[in-house]
Amino acid sequence: MPAPPSQPPALPVRLGDFHRLGLVSDHPGPEVAAWLERVLGARPLAGTAALHDFWHPAPSTDPAGGGTSAESAARSWLWWIAGLPFAVFEATDDTSAVADFLRRYGPGPHSFAWCVNDLWTVEQLLRRADVRITGTDVPGRHFFMHPKDSGGILVEWTDTYLRDDPRDGGTLPAVAAPAVEVTHVAWTTAVVRDAARVAGVLHRLTGAQEIAGNPRADEDIEETVDLLVHDIVLRLIAPRSARSRHAEVLERRGERLYSVCWGVPDLRGAAHAFEDLGIGVVDEAPGRLWSDPATTLGLPFEWTEDSVVAPGAALEGPLPRTP
Repeated sequence: MPAPPSQPPALPVRLGDFHRLGLVSDHPGPEVAAWLERVLGARPLAGTAALHDFWHPAPSTDPAGGGTSAESAARSWLWWIAGLPFAVFEATDDTSAVADFLRRYGPGPHSFAWCVNDLWTVEQLLRRADVRITGTDVPGRHFFMHPKDSGGILVEWTDTYLRDDPRDGGTLPAVAAPAVEVTHVAWTTAVVRDAARVAGVLHRLTGAQEIAGNPRADEDIEETVDLLVHDIVLRLIAPRSARSRHAEVLERRGERLYSVCWGVPDLRGAAHAFEDLGIGVVDEAPGRLWSDPATTLGLPFEWTEDSVVAPGAALEGPLPRTP
């Protein structure tokens, strides 16, 4: 893979390729993986390798080679979906961090991860910025920023890469045509208390920039900030009214990554496919709909027609740095 950019001795972190979006469900990992393949056309990835000449576990023999980490007490499956890598996490120990996360927040997106060139320097810069480090996995070569120091967003840094990454010309196994055609991940939504504050934190830590043009709810219902974080879009939503569909999420679960929005070429066609799949729809807006998590293995998903998504990244301008 092309090496991530060199990290100077100052923030923001210089991000390489997006490493994965982690998902957790209260259904068994193989069941989630099979659903993602059947419904969304997920294709298995072969696993990871160390960017530099460091020790790293041998490739997993699992068909989707995430493998099992004794240090993190978690099992993972790696998949390529709609142009991005995903990981499905399952706890192997009821006291593990993944098990704790599921009890506290419920099913849904768990964390983002990016590859960086110099993991040691990134860790030291974050510590100097009073960002706590958690979830360190030495064999897995990764650690997380504590979400209380990153606006409620759980972010992992790693110096490993995907062995068969299609972005580097890798070839993935063929799978059957999916039941629902998805073209890309339009955005991943995080529910927060103050979207502008969290945007400032992420700008300071990662260089994230605000973008405009995507559909959103009225400002009197919820504050919405869309951030381009290197190569993915993160949507920050702060409910301002009980009319916000996210108000109950914040009240019950607190700040967290909450849902994935899939881009589809034909929303009406997707809705017809939902009927055949037994996927319920709980809300609709022009060009968008929200499926019932109870019918998607507990995972909150939003769906939007490609035609209503902002073409490219229309930057709003630099965000103010947060002290």
